[in-house]
Amino acid sequence: MTAEVSIMNKHGMSLAADSAITSGFDGVPKVYNSANKLFPLSNHHPIGFMVYGAASFMEIPWEVIIKSYRDEVGDKTFDDVQDYFEDFLTFLNRDRRFKNEEIEDVIVYRTFSDLLKRIITRVENQIEEAGEEVSDERKVAKWLEKEVDQQMKGFLKEDPMIEIEYKPFEQKFFDTIQEIKDEYIDFETSKTFSKRLCRLAYESVKNDFFSRGSTGFVIAGYGEQEIFPHLLNYRLEGFVLGKLKYKKLKERKIDYRQNQYDGTAVIEAFAQREMVDSFMVGVEPHIEETMFNIIERVLAEYPDRIQKHLGIHLDKKQVNQLQKMGNELYGSIKDTLEDYQLRNYLQPLLGIVRSLPKVELANMAEALMNLTSFKRKLTRATESVGPPIDVAVISKGDGFVWVKRKSYYDKELNE
Repeated sequence: MTAEVSIMNKHGMSLAADSAITSGFDGVPKVYNSANKLFPLSNHHPIGFMVYGAASFMEIPWEVIIKSYRDEVGDKTFDDVQDYFEDFLTFLNRDRRFKNEEIEDVIVYRTFSDLLKRIITRVENQIEEAGEEVSDERKVAKWLEKEVDQQMKGFLKEDPMIEIEYKPFEQKFFDTIQEIKDEYIDFETSKTFSKRLCRLAYESVKNDFFSRGSTGFVIAGYGEQEIFPHLLNYRLEGFVLGKLKYKKLKERKIDYRQNQYDGTAVIEAFAQREMVDSFMVGVEPHIEETMFNIIERVLAEYPDRIQKHLGIHLDKKQVNQLQKMGNELYGSIKDTLEDYQLRNYLQPLLGIVRSLPKVELANMAEALMNLTSFKRKLTRATESVGPPIDVAVISKGDGFVWVKRKSYYDKELNE
């Protein structure tokens, strides 16, 4: 895993990324604190990149791809950060080294295997809740077919992210889908079901479903016509039948005034962001989510509790009124908490950030990364966020400037 952060105001922006990379064999995780996740485009451009999630694209390390694009772009500049990203996509599409057809099989495999594992987990939970016998393969097959149909209906309601035809997909990847099915389903299924799974795989690949092997991609800085920093965040999966699957996640942009775009100050975290979020709003997101789940469950059970403890019977209309009251109460609690967090945490914090000089933007970004790393060190989870922390500042006048940067070689030996 990874932790990254960007802090922006009118003076410029800081980017910080940890160096931990996790790999493993037979379920034993190994963490190495030497990965590069933060990159400048070049000395000619006030543009930086950060990557999180998968460290490679189409089985090629992102560092190799970004540095290849550096050679490609040369001293050519663009008006907007969005234009830089579009040119980068054009580079990926044009360079055949990044469109290896053999690797497309890897993209389909990891996408559909992730989806099928989720479906099987949902079926197992449903069977357990229903008290059914898991030893009856016919019953399990029916539950599985029903869940596959439900997932298919969900995909069919979406607009496709990439335009690919089913027949070429089936011809090229049917055996891969069968391999995944045989790995996760240990009983006989019909040929018809195998066809449905192939169709489901096709829908998952062309629609808004990204595997755990996809990459979070951040490009940030200044275009030629931009006076304030601009950040774009995308998710990239890879090429399938020659089409690149990617999705825009968010865009953050500093403006002249506080009430335009993202205002005059931004703190944005990526990947493992719980410590940054809790620093910003005063509560860890998982705690807040758990708290509201409890409130929602209590309010949903309220009509039954009243009838049981007071020994009365409520008609359908009264139950509906109580449920409506519960929904209104839930919304009121949520709105009140968000308003409190905004007034007492987020607004005061951003009020300070908007006036920080560039060096303090860098110090703050590094501190937030160290806080995340320290939290991981004190938990039972794998220390998947760790030092050294790479820190850079991008400004309109100075471009991309390293503040802290690790190196795998001794500079004195390479002078």
